[in-house]
Amino acid sequence: MKRLTVLFTAIFFVMLLLPVSWELAHSVRNGESFAPLDIFRDIKTPFVRESVLMREADSLYAGSEQVIALAKRGDSILAEKVLELDAVAGNLKRSLMEVNAYTPLDSTDSAVVSVSEFQKVLAAFESEPALADSLLRHSSLIRETYAAFSIERVAKVWWHHGILSGKYLRAYEGRLEKENSFVKKTRPVYQTFAWKVLKDPGEKAVRADSNFLFYRQDVDFLVKPAPWTVDSLDNPIDAVLDFKTELEKRGVDLLVVVVPGKPSIYPEFLNPVMYGLFGRKDFSLGLRFVDTLQTLGVNTVNLYPVLQNAKMNDRTGDLLYLNTDTHWTPRGARIAATAIANQVKKMKVSMELPKLILTDSVVTAVRTGDVATMANLEYAFPDQTVEAHQVKIAETGALLRSDFRKSKILILGDSYSRIYETDSPMSAGWISQFAEEMQTPVASIVSDGGSSTLVREKLARRSGVLKNKKLVIWEFVERDLRFGAEGWKKVRLD
Repeated sequence: MKRLTVLFTAIFFVMLLLPVSWELAHSVRNGESFAPLDIFRDIKTPFVRESVLMREADSLYAGSEQVIALAKRGDSILAEKVLELDAVAGNLKRSLMEVNAYTPLDSTDSAVVSVSEFQKVLAAFESEPALADSLLRHSSLIRETYAAFSIERVAKVWWHHGILSGKYLRAYEGRLEKENSFVKKTRPVYQTFAWKVLKDPGEKAVRADSNFLFYRQDVDFLVKPAPWTVDSLDNPIDAVLDFKTELEKRGVDLLVVVVPGKPSIYPEFLNPVMYGLFGRKDFSLGLRFVDTLQTLGVNTVNLYPVLQNAKMNDRTGDLLYLNTDTHWTPRGARIAATAIANQVKKMKVSMELPKLILTDSVVTAVRTGDVATMANLEYAFPDQTVEAHQVKIAETGALLRSDFRKSKILILGDSYSRIYETDSPMSAGWISQFAEEMQTPVASIVSDGGSSTLVREKLARRSGVLKNKKLVIWEFVERDLRFGAEGWKKVRLD
């Protein structure tokens, strides 16, 4: 009995120490840092960061003085030096955000925003030399802020973002769990066993009876309560209303397009009982969201009934969403584009759009499902071949591309705007289908998984593209109401 106890104790300690020992050997063999020691390195990171900030702030101020002097002389190398100074500002911003290896500073933090404001002034300075005083004032304030070592800044970093915060410790634990080399080595073996023996697709996927794979976040979105309340800091309704106001200041209208997730259109594939629930607002949070925006006076396109009705014309192998992917098929994208175009045609802006004769031809694309890829099950599900309508400019035969100069419409979107548009087969996504329906050029800014906040931050950094625009179409998938990267922050465009 004692021998058996000793044996099981030995096995227990071997299993306990194996992942750490494996990771240590992997780190030594590959000359990489030993991840479990990151927490000790991050104790000193804020101290090192202080000296880096001091140096880069000095460089920023010196560079500002240089470009101002070049502008006064009308020197031909001004444009080159402005780009170099913008790179210095970018480095300073990265240094500000990289407070440690696990929890970067938020891009909306006042320290980061001050550098972003400097970059905006710098971007305008080359064509408006009168901004010299403003440029120097911004750089001077930044230099003064980081002119001396600040123990207060170090303490705040530790407390809010570092080793003294629960957020840091959770991120540290999560990375150790997911990035351990032993886990990476054994995970595919376990996932293969789980799928072949138990038919379990893993934590990121949900298998349907029809061999559809659903993204688990899409399913979670349907079955969990609303992620916001009236007083929530990350209230998507408040974010939409604020963005509408920001655009109205510039004379630009907003049209919101919420894309239903695959489970919202095909709930019966998960459970046949759910078929009769579609269309009820107590079933669909996304539908309630669209209805709320409409009552608040926001222009919207309600794709829920559009896609539900289109589903009645499904044929085998020709559905609205890909079998093992989160995204819609080209047919689903084309139907959505038509619905969006029909709404835009009812708006005043439709009378002001420049004309561009567009045509299309049928092409094929081969898709490997992103859900299957996330679950490491590509081998278990065949690639799917789909037909799409590739849009071209009739006069030249060139594929349709974003035209920021001529377009009156700017589209903000996520991967639903990217699929078929900027990946295979190109110029065949809903954006091109919409442009063809309207016979007008369009422009787009896309951020995969980041249409809630990140795509608006991209726009804020390039707010000049709103010049001469009359309409912004903001597309995002419904699950972003709960899981959108960076939440639903209010973003200033000026």
